[in-house]
Amino acid sequence: MPISHLSLVNQKLAFAGFTITLLNGSLDRQKSGQKLEFQALCDAAVFHMMMALHFYLRELAEHHQIKNSSAIHSIQDLSTALRQLDKVSSVSSEILTLSELDGSWLNQLIQYFDQLSKSPEKLKEKKAFGQEHLIEIVELTEVDGQRPIDLTPELLTLWFESFRALVIRQRETNAEY
Repeated sequence: MPISHLSLVNQKLAFAGFTITLLNGSLDRQKSGQKLEFQALCDAAVFHMMMALHFYLRELAEHHQIKNSSAIHSIQDLSTALRQLDKVSSVSSEILTLSELDGSWLNQLIQYFDQLSKSPEKLKEKKAFGQEHLIEIVELTEVDGQRPIDLTPELLTLWFESFRALVIRQRETNAEY
């Protein structure tokens, strides 16, 4: 029996929940070894939530009878596929709105994941005889004009619970139709 997208969403959410449970355990962030473990668990939770989102979009595509749901890789892909079929989905509209709304849990989750997957930018070489007597100031707290998100177990729990509640609510709504 093939595994459905619904099952994969549930699995990835379960993995994210378990990872967050580990984070909420006895991690002392002051020790350097523990900092590495903390960051690895935070990133793992984000990864599992993003994989859950990925499979949830495909689950929605199947629900709306979009052929080749495995071709859906983003929220925009789902919106485009629905538009091509002249279908309107309040579920996909809500997800699209959440992803574009600054400060929403989904927008923050996607931004953090995008930061994780970016390659470091190559520094521009300085001219040999530039202003040698000046020390250049470099802002380390911003990436592409945005402050990096400081992950905490509480923030990850908020993202996880919000995502889980969205999926449950939308599945219940879809079941009514």
